[in-house]
Amino acid sequence: MNEKETSIQKKKLIYSLLAGAGVLLLAAAIALTVYFTTRGEDVLNEPPVTEQPGGDTDEPDEPDKPTGGEEVRFVLPLEGTPSEYGEVYFNETLNKIYRHKAVDFAAAEGTEVVCIADGTVTDVSLSEELGNLITVDHGDGLVSCYRFVEPQDGLKAGDKVEQGGVLGKVASPYGTEAHGGAHLHFELALDGESVDPADHLDLTYEEK
Repeated sequence: MNEKETSIQKKKLIYSLLAGAGVLLLAAAIALTVYFTTRGEDVLNEPPVTEQPGGDTDEPDEPDKPTGGEEVRFVLPLEGTPSEYGEVYFNETLNKIYRHKAVDFAAAEGTEVVCIADGTVTDVSLSEELGNLITVDHGDGLVSCYRFVEPQDGLKAGDKVEQGGVLGKVASPYGTEAHGGAHLHFELALDGESVDPADHLDLTYEEK
């Protein structure tokens, strides 16, 4: 085979390769066109997505939580108009003047004394001089004290008591406040410090 024939065959081979490559490129272009055309139709046929108001989830909104509440008020240990808390007090029995960090409810002997709120009895002590004492812990540091009373039969430390439950009865006058006649000596303490009962009870003090 001479040099001229060899050259012709090389050119034919090159033309064949180029033609094959062109066919492949054309086939690829057609395939891509069909793919994207079909995908576009699928996307257009998808149903629209409706967004839920307030977020992407279908969970219902939580109801608003209550913010705070009404201040708790307690019942009176007995009906009546007490002496004013913290007034300067002359004790005729002891012949002393001091600030009376309690309120006294004048009441007839035998008048029922009730608990101002739910709580636990922490002490029931008997004293002819200082007066019988009942103390009740109401939680959150609040303790009520009832003095010069005859406790209910069987009442003891550890007993659970309810608001309005009878703790005892007003006793006959005796002890350090005997000169004041029959009455309930009532105190409130918060975190160990004496406080004005009017801060928690609906009290109207005696007019001076």
